[in-house]
Amino acid sequence: MAYASFHQNPNDPQTPIKQNDITSGGLSQGKALAKIYGYMAIALLVTGVVAFFTAWLFSSKINEWLAQGIAQGVTSPWSIALIAAWVVSLIGLLILSFVIPVNARKKGSGLWFPYILFSIFMGVLLSAILLTGVKFYIIAEAFGITALAFVGMFLIGWFTKKDISILAYIAMILGLGVLAVAIVGFITFLLHGMTADQWFWFDIGIEAAIIVVLLLITAVDTFRIKKIVANSGESNNIYLYCAYVMYCDFISILIRVIYILARTQGRN
Repeated sequence: MAYASFHQNPNDPQTPIKQNDITSGGLSQGKALAKIYGYMAIALLVTGVVAFFTAWLFSSKINEWLAQGIAQGVTSPWSIALIAAWVVSLIGLLILSFVIPVNARKKGSGLWFPYILFSIFMGVLLSAILLTGVKFYIIAEAFGITALAFVGMFLIGWFTKKDISILAYIAMILGLGVLAVAIVGFITFLLHGMTADQWFWFDIGIEAAIIVVLLLITAVDTFRIKKIVANSGESNNIYLYCAYVMYCDFISILIRVIYILARTQGRN
């Protein structure tokens, strides 16, 4: 939907905007790409700093909550503050996920505030990963794996000459299939039709399948971003919107990779 709105002339929805030279090669393409991934890097940095700071702020209280017991710990002011921060961040992410695409076409750099705010809210939510005891080296390893996979799918989406939008439909069908299998598997496990060991590998398989779906979406999003930039001209808001899309794809993959590595490490 976002791609369709960018691909059309706002004055005449039936007439596509004439393609400019942003992706036709040379300095224009390099400038667009550098800005998009530069903005994405800024959001990732903000998210990482906020996540670590939030985890550090509340980590000293975790042991106190556990020592007091779950009932007393949950009612403590710090635990209420943390839960409230997570709830506010989740609501904020949902609101901004509509605000950013809607305002992407406006001139100027007005998307900076909601874009940075989105990355801050994401950092607050991701602090839960650190607060559950996931080791730093697992996060670093997951980041490296995600970056390599992400770059691979970016190269496919950016440099391919053919329309790969069909991958979006494949990803959707695969995603629905994964969801159906996951529901059946979970019900089977609850009914004791699966051992703990079988459930472990089933869970890992589901997460791996989700990562495949997200990688396909990343390739399609990259391809569509190339078209969006080509049909919209040089605009900071457009670059920020594109960075937002790629940032969301990266974070979605990163979370799943961290989960798989943490689960495997915990089992070992």
